[in-house]
Parts: sequence; structure tokens; C-alpha cells
Amino acid sequence: MRELAQLAPELLGALMGGFAPPVAKARRAAIGTGLIAIFGLTAYVAAAVALWFALMPLIGPALSALVLAGLALLAVLVVWAVTAVLDARAKARAEAARSAALQSALAETALQTIPKLIADHPAATLAVAAGLVFALTPRPDR
Repeated sequence: MRELAQLAPELLGALMGGFAPPVAKARRAAIGTGLIAIFGLTAYVAAAVALWFALMPLIGPALSALVLAGLALLAVLVVWAVTAVLDARAKARAEAARSAALQSALAETALQTIPKLIADHPAATLAVAAGLVFALTPRPDR
């Protein structure tokens, strides 16, 4: 049992070797994002306090706090609007990619089916082709 306990870390390392780089990358990204958030929040608080102290002699403490709250609300609204626009663009891009994939799959299926259809049913193929020509030909009465 002791040998198995000593081999366990080596076995897990060998088995999880394929997962180590992505896990390390995710860990680095999480640590970096956390540090960015901490430093950004610190800078935001310092800027808000500095602005409050700068406005306090001019308009008083209550109005200084209201001005800061209004500016923060304005920043939230701007970020919200930008996020909504970016989400709409991403959704439209995903829909276009989905549509293109569907059209590609339909075209591929048609290209695989046509030779078999021609070989198995030449008369039906001729009828389908004539129907397509009739449907796709522009007519003066339309």
C-alpha cells in the first residue's frame, strides 16, 4: 500500500500531463484578472476620494458626493451601452456563421446526392432540373 501511495503523485502527473498547460494558463489568467481588478478598484477609490476632496471646498460635501455618484452612474451607463452593442454584434456574427454552416451543409449534401440521383433515377433528375430551370428563369409577367 505504501508503494502505491508513493507512486500516486507520479501516476497522476503522467495521467494529467495533457491538462497541465491549460490549467496553468487558466490559473495565470485568473491571477492576472484578479490583480487587475484589485489595482483598478484601488485606483477608482483613490480617484473618487481625490475628486471628493477637490470638489468639497467648491460645492460642499453633500453635493460633492452627489456629483461623484452621478459620474459613477454615467460611467455605468456608458459601459452598459458599449457591452450591449458588442453583444449584439457578437450575436449577429454567430447567427451569420450558423447560417453559413447550414448552407454549406446543405450544399455538401446536395453535391453528394446529385451523382447518386443521376445514376439511379435519370428521368426524375431531368424532371427536377426542368422544374428548377422553370422556377429560376425570370419571366416578364412577374
